[in-house]
Amino acid sequence: MCKVCGFADHSKSEGFCTHCHIPHADLKTEQAMMYDESDKAREEFFKTNSTQWFELARLKYFDPVRMMIIDPMHNILLGIVRTQWFDSWIKTNTLRKRTKTLGVPRELDQIHTYLDAFEMPPWEARLPEQVGYPAGGSLTSDEWKGLALVFCPIIIPLIWEEWSPKNQEQNKKDLQNWDKREKARLNQIAKGKGTKKDAEPSAKPVERMHPDDAKNFLHLTAALKLILGRSIHNDNVKPNHHYLTHIFDQLHDYGPVYGFWTFLFKRLNKVLKSYTTNNHGNGKIEVTFFHAFMRDISLRTLVCCTRIHPSN
Repeated sequence: MCKVCGFADHSKSEGFCTHCHIPHADLKTEQAMMYDESDKAREEFFKTNSTQWFELARLKYFDPVRMMIIDPMHNILLGIVRTQWFDSWIKTNTLRKRTKTLGVPRELDQIHTYLDAFEMPPWEARLPEQVGYPAGGSLTSDEWKGLALVFCPIIIPLIWEEWSPKNQEQNKKDLQNWDKREKARLNQIAKGKGTKKDAEPSAKPVERMHPDDAKNFLHLTAALKLILGRSIHNDNVKPNHHYLTHIFDQLHDYGPVYGFWTFLFKRLNKVLKSYTTNNHGNGKIEVTFFHAFMRDISLRTLVCCTRIHPSN
């Protein structure tokens, strides 16, 4: 989007969204989840911050704000769903890995146990056995879709039902210990015996597993099912969450998402990556891709014709 139409990238403080003028500083506010398309605000923005020149602007009918599509696959599956799983649960240790010393299984391992017995529908991608661990690798768009809309809506409530009470009990003990340490610190300061370490209080323990997280995730998956995910916890809000508010205009302009999301391109990229390039460069790699691709097409055509006309 940035290279073709001259828009700013995600890191810019202004103009990171291709459809409206919200500044990056307001990304985690309620305003970011509300879509206001007032002509006056748009005119004021373009007077102050115009986009860079690009060749497609020569076309009188081309409207870059409306015709630059936000791909739902990248926005929802590789954006929002990945953020919820990886940034909100894995990186924060909400779903913990097994212990390093004794290898005691915890939440993530419990998910793997469920995954072993879980039968995914044949039209959904099968998740890696070690999903969440480095050995599980990066998930594809199909795998993120299966995780968000099939697997997790069933498994996540079970995980929270089993592990959340233990977490709340541990958090209660941590808070009691923190209160004791804080009282001791304040007493030391009151007696004039405080040290530099006593100048600032230690971090107050917070709940690792929020009691409502499973329920909120079900709300999210239901919203994603209908492409209505507007209300999201602001701790991990990224540009993809805001882009989702503009998907509805695209549905009105271009029809169902199946007509314009980029699953086909992802599939072709995977096919091209499987070809051996022999470290070609300087334009030769494109020719290698083309030859290998055409060879596959010819082979498939030959096999198909042999099945249809075996006598020939």
